[in-house]
Amino acid sequence: MKNKCDVLVAGGGIAGSLVSYLLASKGFDVITVEQKHKDDTMKVCGDAIGKHHFYRIGIPHPSGKELVGVFKGVKVVAPNEKDEIIVGGEGYALNRPIFVKRLQKMAMDAGANLLDRHAVLRPITDGTWLKGLQIVDLRTKERKEIEATVTIDATGVSAAVRNKLPVEWFVSEKVPPEDYDVCYREIIETDREIEVGYAVIYLSTIIAPGGYWWWFPKNESVANVGLGVKGGEKSPNPKRNYDKYLRPRIGGVQRVIHAGGGICPTRRTISCMVWNGFVAIGDAACTSNPIHGGGMGPAMLSAKAAAQAIEEALSQDNPSIEGLWSYHNEYMELYGAKQAGLDVLRMYLQLMSDEELNFVFEKRVITSSDVGEIGYKGNVDSALVSKVSSAIRLLSRPSLLARLKKVKDYMDKARELYYSYPKSPSDFRIWKAQVDSLFKEYRAWLLGS
Repeated sequence: MKNKCDVLVAGGGIAGSLVSYLLASKGFDVITVEQKHKDDTMKVCGDAIGKHHFYRIGIPHPSGKELVGVFKGVKVVAPNEKDEIIVGGEGYALNRPIFVKRLQKMAMDAGANLLDRHAVLRPITDGTWLKGLQIVDLRTKERKEIEATVTIDATGVSAAVRNKLPVEWFVSEKVPPEDYDVCYREIIETDREIEVGYAVIYLSTIIAPGGYWWWFPKNESVANVGLGVKGGEKSPNPKRNYDKYLRPRIGGVQRVIHAGGGICPTRRTISCMVWNGFVAIGDAACTSNPIHGGGMGPAMLSAKAAAQAIEEALSQDNPSIEGLWSYHNEYMELYGAKQAGLDVLRMYLQLMSDEELNFVFEKRVITSSDVGEIGYKGNVDSALVSKVSSAIRLLSRPSLLARLKKVKDYMDKARELYYSYPKSPSDFRIWKAQVDSLFKEYRAWLLGS
């Protein structure tokens, strides 16, 4: 086994396999380390992804066995389960394990070396540089060291490399528990015919406090159903809520194809994603959508942006924090600034009561096109605020109107801060202080409103 490479990727999931493919196809020597067996590509996930992501990434759309369904859009259902908003936009229901295997094969065909059943033990550092990883072969228990010019953390929510780096490095940001959703889901086969065509999201502070529960049909007899709740000390056990609220209402289940729990970051990205010889992508950098937790599309976008920055840095023989810094600016344009705006909205929505949510749905305060605009761009535009203002005044809800305007202001500020991400690490501390101040102020307002 080689003990030296251009790029060492920790994690062989969607983000890790894609970045391995992109860099290996450019001629770089890539080694991918994956803890699980190469044939074990299952992960607890909603298995749904927007079609537009494949156009932006530039890889073939899913087909054959990896594509199990096509969505026309998403239905968002109020807590009363009578009112709903349908948001258009085609998406795919994936057989995720087969999709990941396709990405792994693309990477290996391009020349990447996959070391499955190997786990990260510790980073190898030299002063302020990451020089590679110490790993262990889980089959033989043999420990090995691999030196790399650039090491990528694509290990998902565990951030198995990033969380072991020196605390004084910018990338060592600790994510609070309340910025995660804790999930439980089952893929079920039922003897009842399932209506296909839409992914369905149900809002309920009783069933899924701080999150939502979902029903994503894969075909006429199979569905992915689960729930996610806001993390933290007071977070309910999602499986208990599933057993209490969802299992009795599903009915007709012939078999459970797969079941399991997981954790998903639902926040803005970590403030800094690179260091000397190091890059974080996917859930290791908190790239999932803060509102619905969708992570596959943003993970691929982060892999694309990271691959571009790494290619440029290696071609200039400059894998330093300065040489890799452009990854931030590219990702903020692709998705990160939108994430920041949606994180503001997420924090507000998690405090709304079922009664307030029902009011918004029942009175058609916002429409499907409004929701689609917010979800796609991550902002609430002035025209929407004006329209909603008129509706709320007529319905005598001035406090809701005032809060909505305030949330819009904070969303705008957060999004603009991330669009204005510093062009070099020398300005990072100033920018980070502005972000921290904004979100501290916003949290204080939320608690006081």
